[in-house]
Parts: sequence; structure tokens; C-alpha cells
Amino acid sequence: MKGLLVRIEDYLQYAGEAEKELMIRLQRNPESVLRKSIKEIAKETYTSPATIVRLCKKLGCNGYKDFQSTLAYEVALFRESRDIAFQTITPEDSVESIIYKVTKKNIESLETTRKLLEPKIITECVKLLESSRSVCLFGLGTSLLVAKDLYLKLLRADVICNVCDDWHAQFLTAKNLKKNDLAIVISYSGLTEEMLTCAKEAKASGAKVIAITRAVESKLAAEADFVLPIAATELIHRSGAMSSRISQLNVVDVLFTAYVNRNYEFCMRQFGRTHIQKDGGT
Repeated sequence: MKGLLVRIEDYLQYAGEAEKELMIRLQRNPESVLRKSIKEIAKETYTSPATIVRLCKKLGCNGYKDFQSTLAYEVALFRESRDIAFQTITPEDSVESIIYKVTKKNIESLETTRKLLEPKIITECVKLLESSRSVCLFGLGTSLLVAKDLYLKLLRADVICNVCDDWHAQFLTAKNLKKNDLAIVISYSGLTEEMLTCAKEAKASGAKVIAITRAVESKLAAEADFVLPIAATELIHRSGAMSSRISQLNVVDVLFTAYVNRNYEFCMRQFGRTHIQKDGGT
């Protein structure tokens, strides 16, 4: 239930001697196998076609051709994400140009994130929302704002959930999770130590973990049971989260809407019950 490149990262530490050369190559330069036959790759990595086929199946593919097509699709998306990430605003830009560039980048980020999301993974995450005793949300900085947005949505649908502003409280929450609980950990970079710690503690407690994070180079993705990927359209060292925040909020909206869709009648009744009347009756 993770992208192929993330599965490659996960499996690298478990690779056997016959697989290591190929795994290292895939990690460093996945594009290098896209236009080569299985016999060519076997020769270049000192292994056999049979070993490569077995490895492809371990990584969740039906065979070498399925592996190549899946890899080609992901590589293309990540190249697209990288191109978006390097779009810059210069001191010479007019306000009109800034409006255009920021809006364009947000739209492109949303579109690339859409391509990364797999319906079957969204469905599995919704099932976890339905079956979990409680849902605990984790995030820092801008990701905490996204977690709070999801928290308010889940409250409207009568899902028992929790979010804390303080990281120490988040850490204690993760340690107190039980087998039937669900942790949703949000981190664009997937490298934030506090969030990695919370994910590991949640897993150690027996809870399931959903990560909303960048689809590549994310340590958090490796810790999660399910990954809802965000397009890597911003550099890690950035002035402020913009397109990444929009994409995270969009993923939250997709997840919540899919939950409402599967529990439509109940949620509609709940929305009526939990609607807060505004002054003036509207």
C-alpha cells in the first residue's frame, strides 16, 4: 500500500546478496532500468532473470514488465514534481506575475498529487477510520494546521478523534495508543524527527499508521502502514509552506469525503445535528 519507490527503500535493508546490486541501483538511479531488458539488467547487476522476477514480485508487481511500467509512471510524476519545485519568484516579478506563478504552482501541485493517489489505498484508509476505536492526529507547524482541519471535519461526522498542539502531548498520545486505534501522521518532508518518533511509538503500541507525506525520500512513509502521498513540489528548505499545504489539505478533503460517501446517511444526519447556528439564523 505504498508507492513502488517507497517499497524499494523499505526492502533495501532486507535484500539478499543476489539482490543487493540491483536494489542499490534502483535506489540511486531508478530510471536506468526503464529501457533495458531483463537480460541486460541481470548481466549488469551480476544476477539472473529469475532473481529479478522474484524481486519484482516481492515489491508487489506481477513481473518485470509490470515493474517497469509502474516505475516509469512514478519516475515521470516525481520528475514533474521536481520541475514544479524549482519554479521561483524573482525580485523582478510584478504583483500580476506573482498571482499567476503562485496560482499555477498550486494547481500543478494539486494535479500531480491527484495522479499519485490510489483509490484502493483511500478505500483502505476509510475502512480504518470506520473500524478504529479512536483516531489521533499528529503534525507540527503547517502540518498541525492540516491536522486540525481534519480534526474538525471528523468531529462533525462523530468520529472519536484527538489532536494536541504540544509535541510532548502528541508523544504521550502515541505511547498510549492501543491495537484498535489509528494514528494519522502529517509531515510534508517526512523527515521531522518528532513525527517519526510519534509514528514509531504508535506502531510499537499496536496502532495502525497512515502517513500524509511526500511520496519520495520520506522516512515517515517507511514507518506507515498506508501512505497518502503528496507531490514533492516544494524544496525541503523553503520560506513557507504553500503548494505543499494546499496539497495536504486536498488529501484530507479527499479522505474525509470518501468517508462521508461510504457512510452517507449517517453523516448527513450528523451534519444536521452538529451544525452550529450562526447569529441571524444562517
